[in-house]
Amino acid sequence: MTHGCRTLLVVAAIAVGTIPALAQDVDWRLHNLDLAGSRFAETEQITPENAHLLQPRWLFQHGVIDGVSNQTTPVIVDGIMYVTDSRGSVYAVNAADGHLLWLYDVTELLGGGRQQGYVFRHRGVTYDDGVVYSAAGSFMFALDAKTGEPLEGFGEGGQASVILDVLKPQYADVDTAISMGYWFTSAPQIHNGVLYVGSTRSESRIPGGHVLAIDAKTGEVLWHFNTVPQSEADQGWDIAGPTWVGGGREGGGIWETPSIDPELNMMYVAVGNPFGDSTLRAGLNLFSDSIVALSLDTGQLQWYYQLVHHDVWDYDNGQQPILFDMQVDGQPVKALAQANKNSWLYILDRETGNPVHPIIETPVPTETETEGEQPWPTQPIPHKANGDRMEPVSPVFPLDIPPEHAAGKRLVEQYTPLGQDIIFAPGMGGGASYGPIAYSPDTGLLYVNAIDRPFNAGRGPKGYFSAYDPTTGELVWRQIFEGYGQGGAVVTKGGVVFVGTGSNIAGYFFAYDARTGEELWRYNTGSGIYASPAVYMVDGEEFVTVASGGGSRGRRGGDLILSFALPSQ
Repeated sequence: MTHGCRTLLVVAAIAVGTIPALAQDVDWRLHNLDLAGSRFAETEQITPENAHLLQPRWLFQHGVIDGVSNQTTPVIVDGIMYVTDSRGSVYAVNAADGHLLWLYDVTELLGGGRQQGYVFRHRGVTYDDGVVYSAAGSFMFALDAKTGEPLEGFGEGGQASVILDVLKPQYADVDTAISMGYWFTSAPQIHNGVLYVGSTRSESRIPGGHVLAIDAKTGEVLWHFNTVPQSEADQGWDIAGPTWVGGGREGGGIWETPSIDPELNMMYVAVGNPFGDSTLRAGLNLFSDSIVALSLDTGQLQWYYQLVHHDVWDYDNGQQPILFDMQVDGQPVKALAQANKNSWLYILDRETGNPVHPIIETPVPTETETEGEQPWPTQPIPHKANGDRMEPVSPVFPLDIPPEHAAGKRLVEQYTPLGQDIIFAPGMGGGASYGPIAYSPDTGLLYVNAIDRPFNAGRGPKGYFSAYDPTTGELVWRQIFEGYGQGGAVVTKGGVVFVGTGSNIAGYFFAYDARTGEELWRYNTGSGIYASPAVYMVDGEEFVTVASGGGSRGRRGGDLILSFALPSQ
């Protein structure tokens, strides 16, 4: 059911720790702030000393409570916030008080968020040069940022059927991209007038995920790359083709936004899991579960690194790769980090794709109950600079299983082939999900949210929020809480890191000291937080904002966008 849009202005009555009135704005223009996906906000008003004073300043309700959690990350430019609901409709609100300015409704176009048996989800928009871009359903939309009107000249009436444009030459009888299982879940990236986006979905029989480069003025597809090459006509066939044996070549969707390094002229895409009967796809199954680096101009493959071989556990890459620079043994390193649903954190040199610290091909169980299955005998396990195995972002062996539930079942090692009555960790819904990593150049730490949810666990999930030193691979601090650690974090120049958690009964929004991990503040939003926060300033005042609301797997529904700030003068 869709209700009217509502806004509540929360008036702060406390004057303690008030903020200075500086006429300054700090924007959040791209999905994860910048091309690198750093999620590092250059704001300093909120600090470890005053974060406990944070109050809800306003909330906005878009009125859409579907069977999918509220996953949008707000984009804020020139005092206007742009958010989406799970169907992909776009809302512009005043970032200072939450009042609705305009709405672009795609409900009718996208069948109320459901088509061909699929339920859409949406994680936000991106902004460039007065235009808001949104990838929803299987379309790319371009909207005037001030009015919400579709951009004339972009596709047909402001919407471009970009996935269908790519599929048609090979699948002439296809009328809609969604009929083949293709749609978008992520916001596009944009650089120099070109949009970059990946199509999902891995839990479908799609013949590979497509990375698209799209002209931001016209909606024309400039080039595309298939993550699971289907024939010799597809780039990368010579590498990936022989790694699929038995006829199956499905999956490899792209769940989140690409990252871009303009100096290297490269973009980086995190590819999802293979799909289908594992007995029909013997081999590594490239480029599934890989980080793929492509040239910005042409989409030519530069390098790849596979994080999981021959995946049968749904251990895919759900988040945007994060790019950052650091010093290792006195030498500069252009790094990339990716946390996987297998609970391991991978740190690569983004120029070459080589590991910064050892990643060791480690023998894993291969005895299987499935006739004809050929499990891969090793998996790449990250190690620290000193050679010890890294601490995973969440447990890789099932813990805290209720004894009555464990009776008659086997607790098995990670990467054990699937079978009857086994419990393993992480399960399909565990590890690091779509929530992005944050990086602070001030602390030098990566901040990773993850889920401890073993397969067939007999208990609820726990959130693991961790800070790692990427120069050594060491775990620096960790907070563990009840519920899903699914959304990403944001860290500020002021030394505070924010993250949310989701459960059936609550959705706590936390502030931690970015250096020490000390909890500074928490707020119960009333429904689970499965989204990633953003930080911005309007008229000299710093806000932190997050979407709250579950909607599936028994979660309490919700449609809130909340913004918090220090008490006003």
